[in-house]
Amino acid sequence: MRDSQWSEAEQVELFSNGEVLEMISGMYASAGVHKNAHLVELHHRPGAGVSGLFEVVDAGEVEEPNAPIYLVGTTEKIDPEIKNVVRMSSERGEVVFWEHPNDPGLPGLATASIPERVQAVWGSGSELVDLNTVSYRPLRRAVLKAKFAGQSDWLFLKVLRKDAQLLWRKHVLLYQAGVPVPEVVGTPVDEVVALKTVPGVPMARAIMEARTPPISGGQIVALLTTFPEALSTVEARPAWTDRLSWYAHAARTAVPAQSARIDSLNKRIDDVLHTAERGPRVTNHGDFYEANIFVEDGRICGLIDVDSAGPGYLIDDLACFVGHLAVLPTLDARYSHVPEFVDYYLDEFARYLELQGISVAGLYARSAAVVLTLIAGARDEEDPQWETSAIARLKVAEELFSRVSAPVA
Repeated sequence: MRDSQWSEAEQVELFSNGEVLEMISGMYASAGVHKNAHLVELHHRPGAGVSGLFEVVDAGEVEEPNAPIYLVGTTEKIDPEIKNVVRMSSERGEVVFWEHPNDPGLPGLATASIPERVQAVWGSGSELVDLNTVSYRPLRRAVLKAKFAGQSDWLFLKVLRKDAQLLWRKHVLLYQAGVPVPEVVGTPVDEVVALKTVPGVPMARAIMEARTPPISGGQIVALLTTFPEALSTVEARPAWTDRLSWYAHAARTAVPAQSARIDSLNKRIDDVLHTAERGPRVTNHGDFYEANIFVEDGRICGLIDVDSAGPGYLIDDLACFVGHLAVLPTLDARYSHVPEFVDYYLDEFARYLELQGISVAGLYARSAAVVLTLIAGARDEEDPQWETSAIARLKVAEELFSRVSAPVA
């Protein structure tokens, strides 16, 4: 094995060029089992490493094939004392593998993934009739949804590395303050928080179907300014823009041919952020965008993913919303009307910030920064055109930043 300090670009290449698939086949072959694998998802966490989720199936013609195995491989550092993992060396560095749900960073993933355990912990005597994975980021977090007999709504199981009790407390404080977050069910079990379903539909769907903004900018500001002061005592988490250099590195790794444009935009954003007024420190959401907002009949009726809620800045929540909104057309052609929504919300937010004496240039720069952080996330192993989407996001970021010198009227 070569020096362990191999670059993240090399790590991404290892997962992308098929070399890691040979490692997986060899790992099973050494145990006398013949398997083929393909990459389902790739996750690059700047500064930490690269992880991949693989589907592993029987190789060759098999009369009664076994169910697929889901395997995770990572270049992140895993404690050498951790069991239930396999460490394999390539010519470049080490990759650690484990079979789902034995994630060494998520002790409760098995509790939330194995039907018998889910029914025993959260069933309250009812039979579990459905269990699906909503999202999974190896070593970081997972969300599953469960449905029990006699219940029309899903129960969402959020699996954390740590701080499940803190997230539970955040939900309780926000719910008591009238913020429409999901109601908790019981207390955390094995770092898993159980949450009820919120009403309404994701704002992302409402935006796709509507030709006028489904909620007003004023409603967004009103919601964000009702976060309880009690959250100011929790540990602050960095905003997207506070980690911009890391995400710019990930963007360069994803689309190296665009490195000069990415570096230029990164520098210009930094120049603005060093002087632009950020506003007072308040309590904020920390990851506020359309997928986490639920709407119905022109009002906000649900707000999810409050893991990052705590001390922060209103302008960062607003920029997070604008940045994510602006990239929607790169995800689906049905969002072609969204640039008009971006203009509308930027204008609404700019009016409010100006009244508060907060820099509007900072809003534009931070919105561009959020889009820059989303470039690497365009990578999709199931989509051969993902690089085109990544470059389109870079263009969106540049266009948002151009407003710094040519503000919205």
